[in-house]
Amino acid sequence: MTNGHKRYHTKPWEELTFADNFLFCKIMEDSPELCRQLLELLLHIKIDRLEPPQSERTMQERLGSKAVRFDVYTKDDRRIFDIEIQTTDAQNLPERARYYQSVIDMDNLSKGENYTKLKDTYVIFLCLKDIFRRELPVYFFENTCREDKSLTLGDRAYKVFFNTANCDKLESDEMRSFFRFLKGERAKSAFSKRIAEKVAFAKRNMQWRKQYMTWQQTIDVEKMFAFEEGHDAGVLEGIRESARNLLKEGDSPEKIARCCSLPLEEVLALREELSREPFAQ
Repeated sequence: MTNGHKRYHTKPWEELTFADNFLFCKIMEDSPELCRQLLELLLHIKIDRLEPPQSERTMQERLGSKAVRFDVYTKDDRRIFDIEIQTTDAQNLPERARYYQSVIDMDNLSKGENYTKLKDTYVIFLCLKDIFRRELPVYFFENTCREDKSLTLGDRAYKVFFNTANCDKLESDEMRSFFRFLKGERAKSAFSKRIAEKVAFAKRNMQWRKQYMTWQQTIDVEKMFAFEEGHDAGVLEGIRESARNLLKEGDSPEKIARCCSLPLEEVLALREELSREPFAQ
């Protein structure tokens, strides 16, 4: 406790692993081929060409509705993929998956287009815990008829939850190796070794380290702000200062608004202020 305030701390840079959101998103965005291989491994599909993955992409159905932030968002010619790394036992994941798919559909179907133009969507959660507590290594959901379980709706909307805790039950050696690596074991397969190399390289990336430190400060301030019963002006200014630092690092206003719990208009105003500062680049 400092000055009557509760202190919050995120994980130090040196202790980050591929299972940590910041590093996972950075590596997937920076390595499209690795992202493609991961999707092929998880879903047992073939992907010829994958669009560049976008980390922490923000979408909103309409003004005033709840915005969502996707960890890793990408697509090919006929499918859309959202990969979420989930390190906590969140009870609202099914509802999140439902809302994520609705936002994806709204964003990708233009006015006047036929509903058949909707792409296949996969919302994928990589969970470190068994959120359904059935001890299955993977839970693959699609809409089926209650009266005839062999009849599927065919809406091509899929929700997939991987359970790292029971990954030893997976049939594929490569999948078992990947999920063992995800929960902290040594990389053994060729694929998990490539990821381990990317993690080691990322740890030497000073720009990413600096971005993480700024992001870490933002999270600390945001959590402290949420803890406070009153919106203390000093705390709010600390959040704004974190937003300024993230703008200087080149992060998008949308991402900063989400991370700092600030209105997008305020972040845009801060960017405008920075552009008017002497020696602004």
